[in-house]
Amino acid sequence: MKVLITGGKGLLGTSIVPVLRAHFDCAVYDIDEWDITSEDAGKKMFDLHRPDVLVNLAAMTDVDGCEDKTALAEKSNGEGPAVLAGLCTASQVKLVHISTDYVFDGEKNSPYTEDDEPHPQSVYGRTKLAGERKILERNINSAIIRTEWLYGRSGTSFVDKIVAIAKAQGHARVVNDQRGSPTYARDLALPVAKIIEKGLTGIYHVSNSGSCTWYDFAKAIFSILRMNVEVVPISSADLGSKAKRPSYSVFDLSKLRRDTGIEMRNWMDALDDYLANAP
Repeated sequence: MKVLITGGKGLLGTSIVPVLRAHFDCAVYDIDEWDITSEDAGKKMFDLHRPDVLVNLAAMTDVDGCEDKTALAEKSNGEGPAVLAGLCTASQVKLVHISTDYVFDGEKNSPYTEDDEPHPQSVYGRTKLAGERKILERNINSAIIRTEWLYGRSGTSFVDKIVAIAKAQGHARVVNDQRGSPTYARDLALPVAKIIEKGLTGIYHVSNSGSCTWYDFAKAIFSILRMNVEVVPISSADLGSKAKRPSYSVFDLSKLRRDTGIEMRNWMDALDDYLANAP
């Protein structure tokens, strides 16, 4: 099966592409090699590769940056997926698209299901939701995978940043009023592959299981690395980010389990694996 991948050199792409290559014949492009908002560029890629499946990993993921560059966020996260959905429909290509927990407001106190009503609180969340809806309007043979709190071998994820801060300062101030599920990006590879192989459509929530706050996450990182670091819990208000984050974004994974048979491992097991195999 021929799989065409956009945004393949970002945090998620570098984590899952090596695994997907073991399952499929993959052609991989990064955001600087393929402008997903250009229909002409997309047609050229489709003519060149004749894919069976398109996996879209391309997005503007700088949450605070989206607040400053709304038009660019709308183009990248909303218009781009719409263009891809149209191309896939015209060529009878399955579309797999990655979305986010930021489509929710975080006001719920139990895990979010795929049927819960989205209510984004940031430009990033609103534009990602717009992309979801445009895909579902234009392409019935599509699957949307929402994920959250991703980390991987990018040098830019929370794990890398918090370790760098601790090494430089000897302490770290970390938010303790946001709860979610840290997710090792590599663990998305099997769900993506299964969704493709089984021809599944619709929305799926995919993350590592269990939940914690960012403060808990930081403490776990330092514990595994045996770093003696003072971790100071702070509020989201203390942090002062431009974009509002969901205070609660834990996912209900039962639909994924039912349709694919995949049991996502606990976030602590995934973190231990990631850090144990760090270069």
